Amino acid sequence: MWISKISEIIGSSPESFEAAAAEVVTRANRTLRGITEIEVIDKRVKVENDRIAEYRVRLRLSFDVAPRGDIHW
Repeated sequence: MWISKISEIIGSSPESFEAAAAEVVTRANRTLRGITEIEVIDKRVKVENDRIAEYRVRLRLSFDVAPRGDIHW
């Protein structure tokens, strides 16, 4: 048995939705271990002066809190 947790994280990029999502995953990997699933919840763009200024994504990350075999009670 193992335990998983879900976190929602929002990221942005001036380049694209893909770059925004990649930035979220890169940042999440610094502190979270065992990410098992990523779900795109929402995509939005920020518009300034009739142009897209920023791409934003909201991702739901599932990750293992205690990897299998490492649970100690």
